[in-house]
Parts: sequence; structure tokens; C-alpha cells
Amino acid sequence: MKSLAVGLALVAGGTFAAGCGGSMMSRSATAPSTSTAVSSAPLDSSVIGFSSLTSDGVPVTSYTESGFRVSSTSGDWRARTTYGNPAPFIQFWAEPGTTAAGEIHVTAPSPTYFKSVDLYASTTPVPYMIKGLRNSAVVFTMSGTVSNTFGSFRTVSNPNAVLIDTLSIALTNSAAACCRNPMGLDNIALSDTPVAPPQRFSLSGTVTDSATGASVVGARVSIASGPDHGTSTTTDASGAFSFAGLTAGGLSVSATATNYLSASQTILLSANQTLTLRLTRDPRTVATVPPPAGATTIGFSGLTSNGAAFTSYTESGFTVSSATPGWMASTTYGHPAPFIQFFAEPSTTVTARIDVTAASAFTFFSAELYSSTTRIPYTMTGTLNGANVFTVAGELPNTFGSLKQVVNPYASSAIDTLSIALTNASAACCRNPMGLDNIIVR
Repeated sequence: MKSLAVGLALVAGGTFAAGCGGSMMSRSATAPSTSTAVSSAPLDSSVIGFSSLTSDGVPVTSYTESGFRVSSTSGDWRARTTYGNPAPFIQFWAEPGTTAAGEIHVTAPSPTYFKSVDLYASTTPVPYMIKGLRNSAVVFTMSGTVSNTFGSFRTVSNPNAVLIDTLSIALTNSAAACCRNPMGLDNIALSDTPVAPPQRFSLSGTVTDSATGASVVGARVSIASGPDHGTSTTTDASGAFSFAGLTAGGLSVSATATNYLSASQTILLSANQTLTLRLTRDPRTVATVPPPAGATTIGFSGLTSNGAAFTSYTESGFTVSSATPGWMASTTYGHPAPFIQFFAEPSTTVTARIDVTAASAFTFFSAELYSSTTRIPYTMTGTLNGANVFTVAGELPNTFGSLKQVVNPYASSAIDTLSIALTNASAACCRNPMGLDNIIVR
């Protein structure tokens, strides 16, 4: 249960409510972080819990509790007595497809330390800007975005041990086109004792291709929420990244890379930690990782008869042979045209394979795969003198008629034969073509 407020309470639509009692609450100490709010205030904190708000939905322009005055400076803040952490709390709305800003100021009777605040939204993330002022001068600024709270409260803790006399909390409420969105806050914790120094830990890991397991070089890895929101780095030549000195607590880590869909993961950082972020190729783009120096691209440029059966083809000293029947040339499509393909009739599954050989050992860098309407399960095998050197198996998502590059994670391994097998499982509605182009070898 929240404690009762002290003194003058609510100015709402020209009416005035009063309350009495104390508001000191004992809670577990919290490291500076963004975390799920349960009991958010640290020990020895005065908590502005809005306990004297008793009329649901009334405007809140000025509120006093335990000598602290809360004033709305922008936004249509309203009391909510049927929800909170615990109820009541204050909130404002954004209409569907619009963005609304809400800001409150907290003024203290004497210099104090700001510990934390609990933030809430119904359906969206919560961008926030928190400033501490002393004698009208800004002495600290905290900004970030709390990930979607899904209707719960998240605690934002302050790592700054600085005395203030005014606290500003500004929230940005961007509602989706579908829905009117409430956003608000509760449990503003302040104290006469300084904030404990935050615990800090390292976070490192790798970014890999979800289909092949290959490292993704040059991916941007960012801290997407939490006290270190906005901190970013890029992966090195082995797909590795590292952050040092991140503030302990809940945070979200995101990774983006050219030709990949972005991915994120939420963690609770309470010790030095490692993680792997797996990215999926974006099916809307043609991914092209530059080939190594001296590489040869087998692009089937010598195929000139559209629809002709494909059995054997030689280009730049490499021979591509069909190991299964059904392959044919297509001179009207490719990356660029021509390329080779095979078909699966409606509701059937066909696996087709080609072999690449050369007079001497070579390495295999990548190949581009295609399907009209289905996903592409593939197996790529490299052998040397009849012994297996590597096998790379995976499945590309539906390419929607584009050619997508699969990069070999064993691109430095010498082989004398490369086998590429594709499985074409067509839907009941349609005959489906599947094929490949641009085999890069060296």
C-alpha cells in the first residue's frame, strides 16, 4: 500500500484535495539501471507515490507530497486511481498516429538527491529525458528509451550523485496508428543521501549469420535501452564486439548490418557477460559480400540458349557439372542473367545438385541462391582427394524471386570438389523454380 501524502495535494479542474500522513518508504537498494519495477525506491528514500489522488481521470496540474511539489509543464496529465505501482499514478495520452509530449517538474524544499522513477506505457517504448537542476542550472541529464513495458512499470535509476533542487521528467508518447496510448509515471524517489556508485560490467560477444553461422563483419551493435542507451560499436574482422563499463541492470542490445534484418536481445547485466546476436538475411535485398582479391566468379555468361538442358559448363578453368537431372539454363533472369535452375511440380519435393571441379585445389567463397516462392534448404560440401573438408547446411528464407548470397564460413579451406545441393519443396498451387548463380571461387 502506498503511504499517505503530506499537505496540499491536487489542483484539478478548479478543485482542491488535501491529505495527511508521511511518505517514507523502505525499499531494496537498486543499482542504476532500467529494470522491471516492483518496489523501485532505494532505502531511506522519500517516494512521491501520488497517494492522495482519489478521483480517476481528473487533470493534475500541481500536487504536493512530503514537501515536494509536482507541477505539470506540458501535456494533459491525469490521475489514474485504478492502476499504478501500486495505484494511483499520473498519465497522459497520445491519440492514434500522433505524438504527444508530457513533462513534469518536481521542486524540493531543500537540496536533495534524485534516486529513481517508474515509467509506464500501454503499447509503446518510453523515450525519456530527465534533468536535475540546482539554482536553475542543469547539473545532470539522463536520456534514453525504455523498451515496451507492455503495460507494466520500469524503473529508471539515476547514477548521478549530485544535489538538486528541481527535477524535470519529460516523456514522449508516440501512439501507433491503431490505438490511443497512455503513458505515465509513478514512485519518484528522492533522498538526503547520495546515490551509491553504480556497478559496471563488460559486455562482449559476436554477431553471426543465422543461416550459415558465419561472422558478420562491420555490424553495428548498440545499447538500445538502459542508462547507457545510444552507446554503440562495430564488429571486427571476426564478427566480435565489446563494451566496457556498462551500468548494471536491464538493457536491450541491438545489431544491424547491411542486407540483414535487425535483431535485439534484452538482458540483465549483473556480471561480465557474453552473448551471440544472430542476424537473418533480409529477403528484400540482394546481399553481396565483396569477394577476396583474385577470386573468380562463375556467372554462367556462356549460356545462350534459354531453357536448354544443363549438364556441364566450363568457365575460367572451373567446370560445373549437373550431378542430378533437371537443371536448365535461363537467359532471361539472373544476377545478372543468365543462371541455372530446376523445377519442382506442385506439391512435390525435388533435390538437385551440381559439382564444381578444377585442375588444381581451390577455395570456395560464396554462391547466390534463388527460389520463386519457397524457402531454400541447402547443403554445400567441399572435399579434397575424396575426403570431406567442410559441410555447410542451412536454409534461406523465402527470397521472393531474388538471388541471395550464402557465404562459406570455411572460405580459406582448400578443396578440389565443391557440391551444392538444393531442396525444392513446391506449394500445392504452383510449379516452383529454384537455382543458383555467381559461384565465387579462388
